[in-house]
Amino acid sequence: MRALPVNVFLRVFTLFAASLPITAISEPVSFDDVLQLPFAEIAQMQSYGSSPQNTVVNIPGSDSSRGVITLIHGGCWSNAYDRNHTLPMAEALSTMGYDVWVPEYRRVGDAGGGWPGSLEDIIAAVEFVTDKTGQEAILVGHSAGGHLALRAAQTGLAIAGVVGLAPITDLVSYGAESGSCQSMVAPFMGDDAYSPDESYRDASVNLNAINAPVAVVIGKEDPIVGAVQVVIFGAAQVTTVKGAGHFDVIHPKTEAFSAVVNALKALKKKGR
Repeated sequence: MRALPVNVFLRVFTLFAASLPITAISEPVSFDDVLQLPFAEIAQMQSYGSSPQNTVVNIPGSDSSRGVITLIHGGCWSNAYDRNHTLPMAEALSTMGYDVWVPEYRRVGDAGGGWPGSLEDIIAAVEFVTDKTGQEAILVGHSAGGHLALRAAQTGLAIAGVVGLAPITDLVSYGAESGSCQSMVAPFMGDDAYSPDESYRDASVNLNAINAPVAVVIGKEDPIVGAVQVVIFGAAQVTTVKGAGHFDVIHPKTEAFSAVVNALKALKKKGR
């Protein structure tokens, strides 16, 4: 029997794997649970800027009508965390047909990272994706990546919408909280110590400045980004998933991830 070409075999295998029953997992999931998810070796990486971090990975989908997603990873704006932990999510979305682009960007610890360099990179990455695809992308951002996605949407970018996954929105209130991620607000803002001023407020999310559809998914048991960070959104924009924590929203085998998929579908129905 003649062997299938490699690309056809991979597509058949992906469809077969997607049809298998999902193994139950304990929720809320941990960051380690996310790190243990397998993902394929990065095959398509392109540069969108001059910094070493200015690269974007493309995981193409099979259905152009689904749309384009720019997936922005979190990690407290720190270069201790890279995009790899979001690649399993990106692959899951691509098997649903979405054309997924995952940028890396300068973070705290990188030359030029922090405010406003990290935001400038995200804007440049989104513009690059738009130029390459000819389509307006949906920005999907997790945690600090959700902050950057929402903040980028305030700049007049041509986008189809934003889905914030446990997004940080208010740097003034978040930086005042205790916690390892909260303690990164000051370094992100270039502060030696947490000293909120007008720049913190400017770096925070202003929903009134966003002209694209916005949806938010957050876990009710999230210990890192609390409900206070999503009070700026209307009730119809927010889906709170019971029993879910901070990382359920990026783990493809959770109820929270199903809520993310539903949010993406809802944005599509709005005709953007």
